[in-house]
Amino acid sequence: MKKKLLTLILSLSMTTALLAGCGGSQDSSSQDADTSGSSTDSGAGGNAQASSDGGQITLRFAWWGGDERAEATLAVIDQFEKLHPNITIEAEYGGSDGYHDKLATSLASGTAADIVQVDPEVFPTYVASGDYFLDYAELGVDMSNFDEAYISLEINGRYDGKQLGLPSGISGAGLLVNKNLADQIGLDFTQAYEWSDLLEMGKKVKEYDSDLYLLSMNKEYIANLIVFNYAKQLAGGTLIDVDAKEIRITQDQLEEVYAYVKALFDEGVVPPASYQASYSGDDLQNDTNWIEGKYVATFTYISTMDVMTAANADVEYYAGQIPKLSGAAEAGWASNTPQVFAITKTSEHPEAAAEFMDYFFNNETAMETLGTTRSVPPTEKARKICSDSGILTEWTMEGANIAAAMGGTPNDKISSTNEAKEILFDAVESIGYGAKDPATAAEETLKLLSGLVE
Repeated sequence: MKKKLLTLILSLSMTTALLAGCGGSQDSSSQDADTSGSSTDSGAGGNAQASSDGGQITLRFAWWGGDERAEATLAVIDQFEKLHPNITIEAEYGGSDGYHDKLATSLASGTAADIVQVDPEVFPTYVASGDYFLDYAELGVDMSNFDEAYISLEINGRYDGKQLGLPSGISGAGLLVNKNLADQIGLDFTQAYEWSDLLEMGKKVKEYDSDLYLLSMNKEYIANLIVFNYAKQLAGGTLIDVDAKEIRITQDQLEEVYAYVKALFDEGVVPPASYQASYSGDDLQNDTNWIEGKYVATFTYISTMDVMTAANADVEYYAGQIPKLSGAAEAGWASNTPQVFAITKTSEHPEAAAEFMDYFFNNETAMETLGTTRSVPPTEKARKICSDSGILTEWTMEGANIAAAMGGTPNDKISSTNEAKEILFDAVESIGYGAKDPATAAEETLKLLSGLVE
């Protein structure tokens, strides 16, 4: 037991920094929480049933997050307790600092809370180190509101066919479209299309107005959202097979991806590399061409769609479909969650814990109360409720629905490192400036990535 505990703590010490990202954020959006506890809306009971005729039951629920997240979660707890007078839920919440070290200790010692919020990047450590969590499917929790392609991903809680965690929200990439401009030019992003179609659309934009561009992009977004996803679709998996310790994508395949990047620049689908340099990283919303409405669309992230629309609020937007190679077995585009919720095996009342989770995810009052306090809601039903109430914009809801349905494989942990991304950023930039041809860039990229695999 001591050895297992030490292993967990040592493993987690390397992942603590991850909590500063989306999993450990204290993100939230303000909304008025309905604490009435009404049982008239759907999902009040759900499939998981704890006996209301038994004795008093006490559950512990642990999570981290800011004040708005805590306020909304406490309101949902209050709603549930009013519907189930024999169940009391003790809230254990605070900041992210030290949360997972404490959780590791409590799991190993058998003293963990009944329900725990976990960072999805840390969750595999627990799964690999011990048998700590129950399968939601066996507990009868209704998971029909979740997109199967989304919750079936390991990062969203499914391991060896068991749903050991449920995602608290959804994050991923999307395409934000200036509907006014797209309609004027005659471009439709609501239907399925391939990567090559973007080149044809780009030509059509230039024929309409030579001062316009199809896509607002920079080297970072081209690498993260075009190179990675095109490459995964082409290679049938992530760039690197981490288990086999070898690069999966071939020289010819990467050269094809880079040739596509070159075409984006050469045909004016994206602005020149010299122009992009002024708006690097996550600064696309400050691009004067975007603000002036000179782009038809932009690949972006669901979480930043509202930032982009706020920069040019005078037009109508929608979330477009995202491209996929014909016949590709791997969708490429992946979405994941900021946190997962798990029910621990040491819980003395797993049925009651499951019933609360059923209420948490499926009750309409709970959905509206939680709003976006744990990012964009994880189910289409919850997103629709939040959109109708004004908590969530329509394009963000649409973008999340599209991302969840893709079900692509997340990038592998080696190519996701800053070192690997810098290699891809430099390759895209060199192609954009014409300093390297696709073949040379592909050869150099693979050589540098090989150094990270060894």
